[in-house]
Amino acid sequence: MTIRPVHWFVLLCLVLVWGSSYLMIEIALRAWQPAQITGLRILLAAMVLLASVVLSRSSIPLDRRTWAFFLIIAVIGNCLPFFLISWGQQHVESGLAGILAASTPLAVLILSHFILPDERLRPRHLASFMLCFTGIVVLMGPDSLAALGGGGGNRLLAQFAILGGAICYALATVIARRMPPVSPLVTSTGVMILASGLMTPFIVDGAAVLPDAGGPAMLALGFLGVLGTGAASILYFYLINRTGARFTSLLNYLVPVWALLLGATILGEKFPISTWFALILIISGLTLISRSDDIVPRSEG
Repeated sequence: MTIRPVHWFVLLCLVLVWGSSYLMIEIALRAWQPAQITGLRILLAAMVLLASVVLSRSSIPLDRRTWAFFLIIAVIGNCLPFFLISWGQQHVESGLAGILAASTPLAVLILSHFILPDERLRPRHLASFMLCFTGIVVLMGPDSLAALGGGGGNRLLAQFAILGGAICYALATVIARRMPPVSPLVTSTGVMILASGLMTPFIVDGAAVLPDAGGPAMLALGFLGVLGTGAASILYFYLINRTGARFTSLLNYLVPVWALLLGATILGEKFPISTWFALILIISGLTLISRSDDIVPRSEG
């Protein structure tokens, strides 16, 4: 399969959008609670995706089994991880959140071993697991672990919440592999519509804050919903369909690096040398995973 300049351009756009999402969450948290951010960004994304389905005249499946899958993925792949990552970023730097969320492919590897009988762990996979796991331990650091018993464990819990978001993304990816064949655009749209319905109370609460949110927070929320969730989903599936999993897996290396750089330059976040060492370990582990032909899932914020 030939990789064309347009494919590199789409990849770069996704890196910029998803890597910036953690920064945007940090800004949006100044005006909204995590659940409100989750509901509003899902609603904006659903509007973008629904418009795309209408314009493309895609057919909508009507069977209950497909919509049951949509509902499960709406909860596990959108509502829960969006909330967990937003909640975690109340206590964790945006750059650190970007690195922790990059562990999604590792979680897919482990879950697939137990859920999908044709995707068993190989020695190379175990090596990648050890590298990524070591990187996560280094990233979280001894200070966070020590704080758990002394009443200062919010930072550790926040890091676990972000890792929980990554596991949710991974579980949704594995479940989606058992879905009936439906176009990615229609799947994303159906999932977002159901997720919007589930988040209705928080959408209403978040909408009440809009007049007082301020320009930066409004722009950050619009970025998360329209670009980071809606448009990025369309670009992601375009890239997967045109280039395959191996090229698209470059996202998992570049997104956390961009998130880390943005946090350091724009928000002035300070990271010790151990953070960069952890990033190298995690990316090395992901490199081993990507040598297979499996689709490496998204790790959006």
